[in-house]
Amino acid sequence: MDKFDSFLQDLTAYLKLPSLPVAVKMLRKGEKPPVPAKFPLQDYKKRMVLCQAWAIAKRQEETICMRFEDMRCAPSILAMGFRPPVPYFTEGHLCLNRYNKTLEGGARTEALMPRFPHDAYEAVLFSPLNSCAFSPDAIFLSGNSAQVMRLVHAALYHEGGRLTYSTDGRLACADLIVTPILNPGFYVVLPGHGSRRLAHTNDDEMGFTFTYTPEKVEQLREGLAKTHEAGLRYPVRIHLDYEVVFPAQYDQLFKLWEEKK
Repeated sequence: MDKFDSFLQDLTAYLKLPSLPVAVKMLRKGEKPPVPAKFPLQDYKKRMVLCQAWAIAKRQEETICMRFEDMRCAPSILAMGFRPPVPYFTEGHLCLNRYNKTLEGGARTEALMPRFPHDAYEAVLFSPLNSCAFSPDAIFLSGNSAQVMRLVHAALYHEGGRLTYSTDGRLACADLIVTPILNPGFYVVLPGHGSRRLAHTNDDEMGFTFTYTPEKVEQLREGLAKTHEAGLRYPVRIHLDYEVVFPAQYDQLFKLWEEKK
């Protein structure tokens, strides 16, 4: 049995996710993928964006590895740390009149973008979790808001509290990959504009990502099971034990029937 089989069985039983979770691993300089993988430029004869690559992993069950030369999206190259930031980026020009009104606003947005340090890594590897044969750095999942809600319940079952996250409505790659690797934990992710336009993320999809450790996987598994036993379910069980209120003219019939007794 593969090491993620039990986790995948629980996700199917408790959440009925629409697509496979994706395992992600960052590769350092000179580090080769630990499993056979496709490189977009070499194998597809084109460059791709990160969200395309993980969509292929989760929907077509391919293992994809991306280096600088495979990537088409400049902001995600910066998020992965494959090239250094330049003033044109840090000054906010990519956001000006698109996401932000002023350069100052754009600069604030870019300053808060999760990024790996330049040159820390050379490539990023994506694999569908059902065939993942390596230890990933993070795992992320897609689902509707109710499914992600159940993952939040599971993540908080042991220690309680609240999950917090930040978003600027773009670059979900940074939130899904960089954030859990640099700051271990569980995170809810709002898909960005690029994910929706370029990777066909549905309007009702949200993301959930976490730092991979065997302990965190077991934490989610137990949290899902125990909260399910407590009555927190997906699909959510709607409350039907109530008496309906009808328009007065409908209820007039009951009065007339009562008068004829």
